[in-house]
Amino acid sequence: MLFDLHPKESRDELFGRDSELEFVRRQVLAGNWVIIGGQRGIGKTSLLKVALRELEGDGFRAVYVNLRGVNSLRDLLSLLVNEINRSRINLGLRVSLNFVVGSLGVSVRSGRRVMNSLLELLLSISDRTVIGLDEVQELSRVGGQFLKILGNVFASNPRVSFIFTGSYVGLMRTLINPGPDSPLYGRPPVEVRLRPLGDDEAREFLRRGFEEAGVAFNRYDEVISRIDGIIGWLTLFGNYHAIRGLGFEDALRMTVEEGGKIMLSELEHFLEDKVNKALYIAVLQALKVVSRWSEIKSAVSAILGVGVGDRELMNALNSLVGYNFVERRGRGEYGIADPILRQVDMVPLLRRYLRREANV
Repeated sequence: MLFDLHPKESRDELFGRDSELEFVRRQVLAGNWVIIGGQRGIGKTSLLKVALRELEGDGFRAVYVNLRGVNSLRDLLSLLVNEINRSRINLGLRVSLNFVVGSLGVSVRSGRRVMNSLLELLLSISDRTVIGLDEVQELSRVGGQFLKILGNVFASNPRVSFIFTGSYVGLMRTLINPGPDSPLYGRPPVEVRLRPLGDDEAREFLRRGFEEAGVAFNRYDEVISRIDGIIGWLTLFGNYHAIRGLGFEDALRMTVEEGGKIMLSELEHFLEDKVNKALYIAVLQALKVVSRWSEIKSAVSAILGVGVGDRELMNALNSLVGYNFVERRGRGEYGIADPILRQVDMVPLLRRYLRREANV
């Protein structure tokens, strides 16, 4: 069902991504690793899950790992062991220093080095296997170690392929553009960047979803003008209106309200390791009314009550662009990427961070 809020898992549920799905499938079949990028709610997880299922039909064993909140190799190892055991993937382990091998699968021996264990696990996979790592930027804190593992796996075990999703920050950026010192230099994953649906595609998505639910609907343009072609928001609106039975105005209001809460949660997660959190909020607040570099700088300085340096502002903008909160729209021009984030009141969050930073 198109208006089901869960990530899609089969081809017939996936709307408007046939070419991207076939591209991902062809790349993995050819031995390439793949990165799926794009802003929140654009359908990265759905494309990943459907691609994994399609590749199972091509003879691969498929493993899906949600990395949300995972920031250590130990957590990754635990998740991978669980999924590999669940999927009954064959491992070439008979006697192992790092694992106990039993009839129900493998378990990690206590006291073993995590990096060595993770590497042995991946190198021992003897089935053709594709591993989907969702939100891989979460591993940025251990990115250097993880890249060494990936480089070793790429060079030593061609039976294992990876599909990554995430935002263009930290580890994701390094995966896309590996430098000369990177273990993946010269063999970067192939990138698939998902874009919002165009207006005609968004209308067709809504039309099909309401038809599937047996609900008459014709107010497409009003919805698209508020939430654009972000398939996650269109799905949320359709669920409120067609499935839960809310009236049009209430469904649209609830979509914007709940979407705003989701985006604020994403924003606060992004800010967790940032020092000057108020700066990032001030940039977003400024982008509601201005778009050019000089205007943004003046507006941010006015909002914060202090001057902002060029480098400081550029670093903040680049981080926001990398995490898909902001998009470049031309030479020296920027805008908030998500239609619902544009409607979120940033002032309470800004005041909170200003108070915190004043007390440090």
